Amino acid sequence: FLDMDGVLVAFQKGLLDVINRDIASDEIFTGSRNKNIKKLRSYQGPDKIYPLTDEFMTTLLFKRDTRAEMTPWEKLVKKYQWGPITKNYDHWFNLPKAEGCDELVKGCIELVGPQNVYILSAPVDNDSIDAKKDWLNTHFPLFPPERVFIRKDKEAIPTMEIFKSFQCILIDDREKYKLKFEAAGGTGIVHNPPASLVGTQNSLKQLSEIL
Repeated sequence: FLDMDGVLVAFQKGLLDVINRDIASDEIFTGSRNKNIKKLRSYQGPDKIYPLTDEFMTTLLFKRDTRAEMTPWEKLVKKYQWGPITKNYDHWFNLPKAEGCDELVKGCIELVGPQNVYILSAPVDNDSIDAKKDWLNTHFPLFPPERVFIRKDKEAIPTMEIFKSFQCILIDDREKYKLKFEAAGGTGIVHNPPASLVGTQNSLKQLSEIL
């Protein structure tokens, strides 16, 4: 099972681009998004990092998943980050492919066969579900609908009747999904560094060792 964001899709790059763009512009939004972007634009604390970097977002994601203490600037970015990409089909559909994603799919197919490679991705909302499916149809049409699972409860997969007799392996960039998947009886591989050729090499090495 291949995750999408951070594995096949350069999700973080797309998110960085839109947040940095919004902070730099004077565009007026609606509702809470406008309120939150105003706070980002006006913040001048010593912990402010701008433009936001890949390293910053990786740290923020880790702190969010582990519920670690955040700086005031990190809290503001965390509060804003979903605003630009919620109910935004175009954002999700236009995200670029991750570096090394073609090699990862090819390598997985060579190791387990095309019929045994699935997609397992967590959505944000209905727009992201539709966009993710269309993104796959555009970039990886080799995955038929029956081998695409877009759901938040990734850990439910190993317990599904159709997979109970198989060894379920998840390649995901987030430790929290790996741990949940393993707790449900599956095997997890953390794709690290995310969206990179090195990450692909590491994931394929671990997959071959498991098999």
